[in-house]
Amino acid sequence: MISGLCKGLIALLAAIWLPLAVSAQSPSPNARITKFFVDHAEPDSGYETGPLHIIYSDGTEVVQKLPPLKKSTDKETAFNEVGFSEVQLADDKKTLGWAVQVENCCTSYSIPLTVVVFRSGKILHSFNQQMVWKWMFLPGSIQLAIVWGPTHGPEVGDYRLYNIASGSLVSEVWGDEDTQSLKNDAPNWARELEERLHRP
Repeated sequence: MISGLCKGLIALLAAIWLPLAVSAQSPSPNARITKFFVDHAEPDSGYETGPLHIIYSDGTEVVQKLPPLKKSTDKETAFNEVGFSEVQLADDKKTLGWAVQVENCCTSYSIPLTVVVFRSGKILHSFNQQMVWKWMFLPGSIQLAIVWGPTHGPEVGDYRLYNIASGSLVSEVWGDEDTQSLKNDAPNWARELEERLHRP
Protein backbone atom coordinates (compact mmCIF):
# COMPACT_ATOMS: atom_id res chain seq x y z
CA MET A 1 0.00 0.00 0.00
CA ILE A 2 1.13 3.55 -0.63
CA SER A 3 2.41 5.32 2.49
CA GLY A 4 0.57 8.11 4.30
CA LEU A 5 3.37 10.53 3.43
CA CYS A 6 3.08 9.75 -0.26
CA LYS A 7 -0.72 10.05 -0.11
CA GLY A 8 -0.27 13.51 1.33
CA LEU A 9 2.15 14.36 -1.47
CA ILE A 10 -0.36 13.27 -4.11
CA ALA A 11 -3.09 15.38 -2.55
CA LEU A 12 -0.75 18.37 -2.44
CA LEU A 13 0.17 17.97 -6.10
CA ALA A 14 -3.48 17.72 -7.07
CA ALA A 15 -4.12 21.03 -5.39
CA ILE A 16 -1.12 23.09 -6.47
CA TRP A 17 0.51 21.57 -9.57
CA LEU A 18 0.33 24.29 -12.17
CA PRO A 19 3.21 24.42 -14.65
CA LEU A 20 4.16 27.81 -15.99
CA ALA A 21 2.92 28.39 -19.53
CA VAL A 22 4.84 30.91 -21.60
CA SER A 23 3.24 32.00 -24.88
CA ALA A 24 3.01 35.25 -26.81
CA GLN A 25 -0.52 34.34 -27.93
CA SER A 26 -3.14 31.63 -27.77
CA PRO A 27 -3.58 29.27 -30.71
CA SER A 28 -6.50 29.93 -33.03
CA PRO A 29 -9.58 27.72 -32.47
CA ASN A 30 -8.89 25.58 -35.54
CA ALA A 31 -5.13 25.29 -35.02
CA ARG A 32 -3.73 21.80 -34.57
CA ILE A 33 -0.60 20.65 -32.80
CA THR A 34 2.01 19.91 -35.45
CA LYS A 35 5.01 19.27 -33.23
CA PHE A 36 5.98 18.86 -29.60
CA PHE A 37 9.26 18.13 -27.88
CA VAL A 38 10.89 18.21 -24.46
CA ASP A 39 14.15 20.12 -24.02
CA HIS A 40 17.15 18.65 -22.25
CA ALA A 41 17.60 19.88 -18.70
CA GLU A 42 20.24 22.49 -18.06
CA PRO A 43 23.35 20.97 -16.44
CA ASP A 44 23.22 20.99 -12.62
CA SER A 45 19.72 22.51 -12.71
CA GLY A 46 18.19 19.82 -10.53
CA TYR A 47 15.64 19.00 -13.23
CA GLU A 48 15.50 15.79 -15.25
CA THR A 49 14.10 17.48 -18.35
CA GLY A 50 13.76 20.97 -19.72
CA PRO A 51 10.50 22.66 -20.77
CA LEU A 52 7.89 21.09 -23.03
CA HIS A 53 7.37 22.92 -26.34
CA ILE A 54 4.00 22.70 -28.13
CA ILE A 55 3.86 24.09 -31.67
CA TYR A 56 0.62 24.75 -33.57
CA SER A 57 -0.27 24.90 -37.25
CA ASP A 58 -0.86 28.68 -36.99
CA GLY A 59 2.70 29.22 -35.77
CA THR A 60 1.84 29.60 -32.08
CA GLU A 61 4.32 28.03 -29.68
CA VAL A 62 3.39 27.30 -26.08
CA VAL A 63 6.16 26.45 -23.63
CA GLN A 64 5.25 24.53 -20.49
CA LYS A 65 7.76 25.01 -17.68
CA LEU A 66 8.01 23.15 -14.42
CA PRO A 67 7.62 25.11 -11.17
CA PRO A 68 10.77 26.43 -9.47
CA LEU A 69 12.54 23.89 -7.30
CA LYS A 70 12.16 24.16 -3.55
CA LYS A 71 14.69 23.12 -0.95
CA SER A 72 13.83 20.79 1.88
CA THR A 73 14.02 22.12 5.42
CA ASP A 74 14.13 20.53 8.85
CA LYS A 75 10.38 21.01 9.09
CA GLU A 76 9.32 20.18 5.55
CA THR A 77 10.57 17.85 2.84
CA ALA A 78 10.19 19.23 -0.68
CA PHE A 79 9.00 16.88 -3.42
CA ASN A 80 9.73 18.76 -6.61
CA GLU A 81 8.27 18.28 -10.06
CA VAL A 82 11.43 17.54 -12.04
CA GLY A 83 10.44 16.37 -15.50
CA PHE A 84 7.97 15.60 -18.26
CA SER A 85 7.46 12.03 -19.49
CA GLU A 86 5.09 9.97 -21.67
CA VAL A 87 4.01 12.95 -23.78
CA GLN A 88 1.19 11.83 -26.10
CA LEU A 89 -0.94 13.54 -28.76
CA ALA A 90 -4.60 12.55 -29.14
CA ASP A 91 -5.99 11.79 -32.58
CA ASP A 92 -7.83 15.14 -32.76
CA LYS A 93 -4.36 16.76 -32.93
CA LYS A 94 -5.58 19.39 -30.44
CA THR A 95 -5.26 17.48 -27.18
CA LEU A 96 -1.88 16.71 -25.64
CA GLY A 97 -1.11 14.88 -22.43
CA TRP A 98 1.92 14.10 -20.33
CA ALA A 99 3.02 12.63 -17.03
CA VAL A 100 4.88 14.67 -14.43
CA GLN A 101 7.97 13.16 -12.78
CA VAL A 102 8.10 13.97 -9.06
CA GLU A 103 10.75 13.40 -6.45
CA ASN A 104 9.60 10.49 -4.30
CA CYS A 105 9.72 9.95 -0.57
CA CYS A 106 10.46 6.24 -0.85
CA THR A 107 12.85 5.86 -3.79
CA SER A 108 16.13 7.31 -5.02
CA TYR A 109 14.51 8.25 -8.33
CA SER A 110 11.53 10.30 -9.43
CA ILE A 111 8.20 8.70 -10.30
CA PRO A 112 5.25 9.86 -12.46
CA LEU A 113 2.45 10.98 -10.15
CA THR A 114 0.25 13.18 -12.33
CA VAL A 115 -1.24 13.02 -15.82
CA VAL A 116 -1.93 16.45 -17.29
CA VAL A 117 -4.33 17.07 -20.20
CA PHE A 118 -3.79 20.16 -22.35
CA ARG A 119 -6.07 21.52 -25.09
CA SER A 120 -6.40 24.79 -27.01
CA GLY A 121 -3.45 26.41 -25.25
CA LYS A 122 -4.48 25.62 -21.68
CA ILE A 123 -4.54 22.82 -19.13
CA LEU A 124 -7.91 21.08 -18.86
CA HIS A 125 -7.28 18.68 -15.99
CA SER A 126 -4.60 17.10 -13.83
CA PHE A 127 -5.25 13.54 -12.66
CA ASN A 128 -3.71 12.14 -9.46
CA GLN A 129 -4.23 8.84 -7.69
CA GLN A 130 -1.06 6.80 -7.05
CA MET A 131 1.93 6.22 -9.28
CA VAL A 132 1.14 6.38 -13.00
CA TRP A 133 1.98 2.95 -14.38
CA LYS A 134 0.73 3.73 -17.90
CA TRP A 135 -1.76 5.98 -19.63
CA MET A 136 -3.25 6.54 -23.09
CA PHE A 137 -5.83 8.49 -25.07
CA LEU A 138 -8.69 6.50 -26.54
CA PRO A 139 -9.70 6.92 -30.21
CA GLY A 140 -12.01 9.88 -30.70
CA SER A 141 -10.20 12.12 -28.19
CA ILE A 142 -13.11 11.97 -25.75
CA GLN A 143 -11.62 9.70 -23.09
CA LEU A 144 -8.29 8.71 -21.60
CA ALA A 145 -7.32 5.72 -19.51
CA ILE A 146 -4.77 5.49 -16.72
CA VAL A 147 -3.57 2.50 -14.71
CA TRP A 148 -2.45 3.52 -11.22
CA GLY A 149 -0.53 1.48 -8.69
CA PRO A 150 1.98 1.54 -5.85
CA THR A 151 5.65 2.24 -6.45
CA HIS A 152 6.51 -1.32 -5.45
CA GLY A 153 4.45 -4.42 -4.94
CA PRO A 154 2.62 -7.20 -6.76
CA GLU A 155 -0.72 -5.38 -7.06
CA VAL A 156 -2.45 -5.61 -10.44
CA GLY A 157 -3.27 -1.94 -10.64
CA ASP A 158 -6.30 0.30 -10.68
CA TYR A 159 -7.51 0.87 -14.27
CA ARG A 160 -9.55 4.05 -14.64
CA LEU A 161 -11.31 5.60 -17.61
CA TYR A 162 -11.88 9.37 -17.58
CA ASN A 163 -13.84 11.86 -19.64
CA ILE A 164 -11.37 14.38 -21.06
CA ALA A 165 -13.71 17.38 -21.17
CA SER A 166 -15.14 17.05 -17.66
CA GLY A 167 -12.34 15.15 -15.92
CA SER A 168 -14.95 12.81 -14.41
CA LEU A 169 -14.42 9.10 -13.79
CA VAL A 170 -16.32 6.99 -16.34
CA SER A 171 -15.31 3.45 -15.37
CA GLU A 172 -12.95 1.57 -13.07
CA VAL A 173 -11.56 -1.96 -13.38
CA TRP A 174 -9.46 -4.03 -11.00
CA GLY A 175 -7.47 -7.07 -11.99
CA ASP A 176 -7.26 -10.52 -10.47
CA GLU A 177 -4.63 -10.62 -7.73
CA ASP A 178 -4.20 -14.39 -8.13
CA THR A 179 -3.29 -14.18 -11.82
CA GLN A 180 -1.80 -10.68 -11.65
CA SER A 181 -3.74 -9.74 -14.77
CA LEU A 182 -7.12 -8.43 -15.83
CA LYS A 183 -10.10 -10.78 -15.78
CA ASN A 184 -11.53 -12.22 -18.99
CA ASP A 185 -14.50 -9.87 -18.92
CA ALA A 186 -12.37 -6.70 -18.70
CA PRO A 187 -13.36 -4.03 -21.26
CA ASN A 188 -11.28 -3.46 -24.36
CA TRP A 189 -9.84 -0.14 -23.19
CA ALA A 190 -8.43 -1.79 -20.05
CA ARG A 191 -7.00 -4.68 -22.04
CA GLU A 192 -5.29 -2.30 -24.45
CA LEU A 193 -3.78 -0.40 -21.54
CA GLU A 194 -2.60 -3.64 -19.91
CA GLU A 195 -0.97 -4.67 -23.19
CA ARG A 196 0.86 -1.34 -23.40
CA LEU A 197 1.91 -1.66 -19.77
CA HIS A 198 3.63 -4.99 -20.42
CA ARG A 199 4.92 -4.14 -23.88
CA PRO A 200 8.78 -4.13 -23.99
